[in-house]
Amino acid sequence: MTASSLSLALDVRSATPMYLQVVQGLRTLIEQHAISEGAALPGERELAGQLGVSRVTVRQALRVLEEQGLVSRRHGSGTFVSPRRIVQPLSVLTGFSEDMRSRGLTPGGHVLSLERTRPSPQEAMNLTLGPAEEVVRLQRLRTADHEPLALETSTMPGRLLGTVGPGDVENTSLYAMLRARGFTPARAIQRLSARAADTEAARLLHVEMGSALLATERVTWDERGQVLEFARALYRGDRYDFIAELKH
Repeated sequence: MTASSLSLALDVRSATPMYLQVVQGLRTLIEQHAISEGAALPGERELAGQLGVSRVTVRQALRVLEEQGLVSRRHGSGTFVSPRRIVQPLSVLTGFSEDMRSRGLTPGGHVLSLERTRPSPQEAMNLTLGPAEEVVRLQRLRTADHEPLALETSTMPGRLLGTVGPGDVENTSLYAMLRARGFTPARAIQRLSARAADTEAARLLHVEMGSALLATERVTWDERGQVLEFARALYRGDRYDFIAELKH
């Protein structure tokens, strides 16, 4: 099946409104990759004719799919299937590189800045360091299959990493580097909040200024209770979902 020729099993006798049946049918095709990412859907009139429903029904269905992040509607161009959202469980401690590889994506990390310096008050507090101790602060633009997804600033006690240069951390997992030095990330506390993209974040992440971003702050400890990293990141809100399992 192609995006230009769609067929759905719709039931006029069902109690489910017709536009929701169209939503469910198109969502299934998108999630099962029967319609590829970036594909253009037929126009409202054509899609209504293919499905045997009214244009109002199609318009309602597309509005819901857009709200769910499954399609994007571009004025003057049409409706397109959005890239798959990345669902990140909060119950598992993984780094960006490991997480992307587990999804079959190739992680990247363009270094924006790397410095060995004194910690800020916030960094010193989270890393339990004195103000005169040294830290390594690394800011990277994280990508998956060359698509920018996150801006990440990682600050670590300088004694943990030794001497590192931009080439050492360009496309490298920091957690893997720490493990290689005998420091295994074991647990973390992470805080999430909402943020609007400023000019710089919008430029680097290829989003509109003011777009919704997911902001995280994470402190990571090793098995001995030693603080390994204080990390702050901005994730694209149009590409990421963070989920948590709740039990009674």
